[in-house]
Amino acid sequence: MTIIELKNKRAKKLETARAFLEAHRTQDGFLTEEDDAVYTGMETEITNLGKEIARLERLEELDAELSRPVTAPLTEKPASPAPMDGKTGRASDAYRAAFWNQTRRRELTPEMKNALQVGTDTEGGYLVPDEYEHTLIQGLNENNIIRAHAHIISTSSGIHKIPVVAAHGSAAWIDEEGAYTESDDTFGQVQLDAHKVGTLIKVSEELLNDSAFDLEGYINVEFVRRIGDKEEEAFLTGNGTGKPTGILNATGGGQVGVTAAATTAITADELIDL
Repeated sequence: MTIIELKNKRAKKLETARAFLEAHRTQDGFLTEEDDAVYTGMETEITNLGKEIARLERLEELDAELSRPVTAPLTEKPASPAPMDGKTGRASDAYRAAFWNQTRRRELTPEMKNALQVGTDTEGGYLVPDEYEHTLIQGLNENNIIRAHAHIISTSSGIHKIPVVAAHGSAAWIDEEGAYTESDDTFGQVQLDAHKVGTLIKVSEELLNDSAFDLEGYINVEFVRRIGDKEEEAFLTGNGTGKPTGILNATGGGQVGVTAAATTAITADELIDL
């Protein structure tokens, strides 16, 4: 019999013994000698079933121990150990360490090759680790005023089309039972193109060879300062040629200014237009 069958049998025996005990107790709560002998036999049978179950469970544990492989199976590529942090690809600590080691040594190390097999596409090159990439973007969000208030859209092709209302319809006063005047909205489409902004950060060999030099922090500060300043400038006054159209651009943004009738006669309408 299996362990489960023995446990079910023991449970049934236990219920039978409990029912026998309740049914054969005298008014004083005791059993007669004959009933006590029957109940003792039931207890013995339940105890023996428990011992048999324990023996079979120990036997299963020994069998499992003997069947366990003596060596760990190969589940990874050679020379590509599983990341200890539970992350994979560019998010793993192994990839991050290999990336910065390669950056300092300026040569493709075996660790970098193995990590690249995990975390790159067909034209991956030296991809920035995920967490560091998020750090750079977070730095831009914290230091760029316009970016912090903008709606950021991620696209796969660099082109994003947005439907817009080019002109709004209007209402009109009509006589009782008069005909309604049609006035429809006019719809259009605005295409947002992605533009590229980049910078080249130089680091001396002395700093690269100095293990105490915070290379990550230095690149982060320079990236945020250079890219952030160039983005902010384009977001404000960009002309749309190879860069975004700024909100103060004369042809695609808001009005730069309003000419008042006189320096001493500024009207409320002029302030609203401004």
